[in-house]
Amino acid sequence: KVTIHQLLTHTSGIPSIYQTEQGLDIFFPEEEPIALEDLILKFSEGKLISSPGKEFNYSNSGYVLLAAIIENVTGSTFEEYLQRKIFDAYGLEHTSFLPDSNSALPYFGYLPSNIVRAPIYHYSWSIGAGGVYSTTHDLSTWVEVITSDNFLTQELRATFITNHTRDLGNLGYGYGWQITRDGIVEHDGGTYGFISFLSFDPKTKDHHVLLTNRSFESITDFGKSGEKIRSLSNKIWDIKNGKEIEIHPKRSDNKIASHNVLLDTREQIVIEQTETGNYVFYSGSNLSDIIPNTAIAPDSELNKKVLNISNHLEKGQYWRFASYCNGEMKFVAYSGLFRLGFSSMRKRVGDNLEIIPFLVNESSAMLRMKGDDGSLHLIIYFNEEGKVMGVYDRNFYSPKDPQKMKAYPIGENQLFIDGFPYGENSATLTLKNDTVVIEQFGREVSFKKK
Repeated sequence: KVTIHQLLTHTSGIPSIYQTEQGLDIFFPEEEPIALEDLILKFSEGKLISSPGKEFNYSNSGYVLLAAIIENVTGSTFEEYLQRKIFDAYGLEHTSFLPDSNSALPYFGYLPSNIVRAPIYHYSWSIGAGGVYSTTHDLSTWVEVITSDNFLTQELRATFITNHTRDLGNLGYGYGWQITRDGIVEHDGGTYGFISFLSFDPKTKDHHVLLTNRSFESITDFGKSGEKIRSLSNKIWDIKNGKEIEIHPKRSDNKIASHNVLLDTREQIVIEQTETGNYVFYSGSNLSDIIPNTAIAPDSELNKKVLNISNHLEKGQYWRFASYCNGEMKFVAYSGLFRLGFSSMRKRVGDNLEIIPFLVNESSAMLRMKGDDGSLHLIIYFNEEGKVMGVYDRNFYSPKDPQKMKAYPIGENQLFIDGFPYGENSATLTLKNDTVVIEQFGREVSFKKK
């Protein structure tokens, strides 16, 4: 039995369309419309991925079902109901299910050399879960509506933006909204060539809306477009709260000549100087892989703990991993539930498993789980006592061929590489007499020149 509450909070266990490895056949939206009943058939035969109400698993399918429920209860189509009860009722004049002549067109790619038009599919393929066109002005109006007495009752408004899920790390989930630990209410959205983000403080009603008509094309990189917009949103809040934010370093007038650097690892860094600037090529892998493939040093008790945790997970020693967990996670580890979930992650990356901890602080640690078929980035959250309270899968990375990436000088013998347009992480490269230093994620790794 699945409830409306579980559909709203993504705890129904129903596998999600447009998300891989949930037991459903892979299909893609099309330009021609699909009937709501036919869309439901795409996932109606799938097996539950968890018991209803037990786990949070984001499911677009749940919101498709919510659209069907609205149609059954009201006797109107979902589009008609939203047009009458939401768009018209609250003055959202430029919000609709169909684009108009002024609507932005979607594009793939962030490099001038590879920008291409993205396809536009019919909104019926994501009915209930997306497919609506809007503007920053209308979405700003919508925030004002849902935080006012004109929308629902006070009790229902509170339920609307209350965290109904157990701790998911930095985010919880309400009714269609992500809730941060700071009480900020927000949500991202993404489809072919479009990425959106809306974030608001329900106490002050401060808010911002970010809309873009560009995304990565590949399925494996698509999530990075959303991460980029979320990071910009976080910086907006930091600026408002008077915090320092990290920005790209200032370009300098230094000239970095073309040359090759052979490292003692037998890899090669090639720096090219062209009329349009410098380009960097690292023969071993992509620059994003250097830090994640370099384990932290055992030079502190915290680092030693994370290295031990990684070692136990790599060897499948879950009972030893449990000794580092809080009460709830310890039960999950001892009961075998953690082993089941973690085993599915191991299968994704393939054989010859290696788990490398590469970023650590008091509240969390980042691990790279790598194998023959790719790699996963895992994040471990610690409670105030330093005990593990959650392990989450961040992203899957398919193996990529090394890329030549554009860089610009920021000092003498120092280059900055903006990795985002390439689907990579940014890095700073410093050339010294006998070493090359690469800085990424706040860490530095030095390689000796050969």
